[in-house]
Amino acid sequence: MRFAAVFALACAGACSALALSLSPEDEAARDVALQWLGVVDSGNYKDAVLLISEQVRGSRDWTKYFAAHRAPLGRVNNRKIAEVKYASTVPGDPEFRRHAIVRFKTSFEHKAPAAEEIVLTKMGCCWEVIGYEMN
Repeated sequence: MRFAAVFALACAGACSALALSLSPEDEAARDVALQWLGVVDSGNYKDAVLLISEQVRGSRDWTKYFAAHRAPLGRVNNRKIAEVKYASTVPGDPEFRRHAIVRFKTSFEHKAPAAEEIVLTKMGCCWEVIGYEMN
């Protein structure tokens, strides 16, 4: 029994070493995305919309979008970061600036694993959410 516990701990350590390695900038973008997703997950869509960058807030009816696409999925069972990528331009933002595309593999109460993509833009010193898609 003791061997099994030690073996399980060793496997857990080895598996976490294989996890996605993130730079400090990747971690900052991931953290902003996760904080925002926490508001979305709580069902507080009005506050989630207020946290979206002002420049894209009017690009769609975000509250309606979340009610139609996110609410039916239920609570989050598991969310793991899949990747962080960077681009100088992204669709829907004509400005040439630093963008982070943060992708998660997420499983929900009423949906098998889905890919969530949060697009962030660097505004001064801070990352701001400018897009969200789920497949």
